[in-house]
Amino acid sequence: MQLPLSLVIETKASLACLILANQGVHPLTHHYLIPALIAGLIQGIVEWLPVSSKTMITIYFTVIGIKVQNAYDLGLIANFGSFFAALYYFRVEVVKTIKALVHPFSTDYYARLLRFLFVATLATGATGIPAFIVVRHAFSAVGGSAAMVVIGILLLFTGFVVRNKEKMVERSQKAADGSDASSGTGRVPGMGISVLTGAMQGLAGLPGISRSGMTITPLLWYGFTAREAIRLSFMLDVLALVGAGLVPLLIGHGGTAAVAQLGLTTTVLMVAVASVVSFLAISGVIRLASRLRTSTATFAIAGITLVVAILALMRV
Repeated sequence: MQLPLSLVIETKASLACLILANQGVHPLTHHYLIPALIAGLIQGIVEWLPVSSKTMITIYFTVIGIKVQNAYDLGLIANFGSFFAALYYFRVEVVKTIKALVHPFSTDYYARLLRFLFVATLATGATGIPAFIVVRHAFSAVGGSAAMVVIGILLLFTGFVVRNKEKMVERSQKAADGSDASSGTGRVPGMGISVLTGAMQGLAGLPGISRSGMTITPLLWYGFTAREAIRLSFMLDVLALVGAGLVPLLIGHGGTAAVAQLGLTTTVLMVAVASVVSFLAISGVIRLASRLRTSTATFAIAGITLVVAILALMRV
């Protein structure tokens, strides 16, 4: 007796799904396609603002049912999208900085920029990797609602940091009125400021902490104008983004588990959308970043996060 072709195909497909499921692969991840698109949009826009993009993605994915540990890792992996956009946007500076490797101790602007990026990146790794490990263990030890309370508290901290940054930007702009806007383009932070800026960037590995808010602030403390601080922060972001994306994939198995839950194809889609949106958004955001008041929005998001998390804890 010959079985109908449709039944044979359906049986083979079912067997394939069972084999994939036994191997820990989830073939049907189409229900995460729209969330992946939304996460890519969030990453592409929010990355360039003094608001934590990984935290917004963590909150969003947690709300739709993804484990908080996986949501946090996916928020970091989404950084790959902004990395490709930043690499292309700053391609001229990147190429000239790489060429400066021939004479790294020169007084040339790009040699000094190279030293700033190198020292700050080392400092970022020194604080960022421990921060990531602490977060991973903390999220594994506590429930999702408790983790969201922690995120809400850290968002409040970011709100205060950003509010302080906004006040310094206003003072910087008033002091710069009537002066040549390009007069300080050759300035690069020295060793001490480079270490401080990089160390503060590493702390942005904690959920709720904004990377740009943490790097722009120390540069403003030391007298850089808002335009200088924003551009240096975004240049430093090129290396930080790829590092942030690699850490969950290289340390432990968190990144692998996160990709398995969302789906490999869906994760690639998220990164691709983040890359396109980042490229479209970066120039506009760089022009507006010094004028935007994001601290109020950060406080609002922190308040909502805390209220929802506390209500969830009360129901447990």
